[in-house]
Amino acid sequence: MTDVKNMTERESYIIAQALYEFRLEQSKPINERRLSDERDAKAILHARFDNELALLAQSDEAAGREPPDCERKSPIGG
Repeated sequence: MTDVKNMTERESYIIAQALYEFRLEQSKPINERRLSDERDAKAILHARFDNELALLAQSDEAAGREPPDCERKSPIGG
């Protein structure tokens, strides 16, 4: 565990901000949190794995399956 006495003001601020935002997020209804998590997960997948997602969708289509809905709807951070 980190010695709190050795933390900088900036580290203390960042931790306090993260805890505040976490608490705000936890106050939302569970369905709203899940939708937000799903949107963020899709955005991360697109940012990092767009080529792989396209290959998986093509593979599903070639096999006669409906590919999952992985369209970009809301990028992270804006």
